[in-house]
Amino acid sequence: MSEHYSHLTDNEIMAEGAKIAKERAQGKIISIGELCARLGITLETALALAAEEASRIHGRPMRIEAIPDRRQ
Repeated sequence: MSEHYSHLTDNEIMAEGAKIAKERAQGKIISIGELCARLGITLETALALAAEEASRIHGRPMRIEAIPDRRQ
């Protein structure tokens, strides 16, 4: 597994994750930017972790690809 870093300790990440889960259960929509900020990780780290989890769930390598902004 790749190394990913946060400025929070493991216990702080778990506590913040519990708060986020509670808020989501109450119907709050939390953006990926807010999640990253609250967990002390970069967007790149969040996407890498998501790809690793998707790979684990699907049993084959998964990756996140950037799609160019078509509004330009």
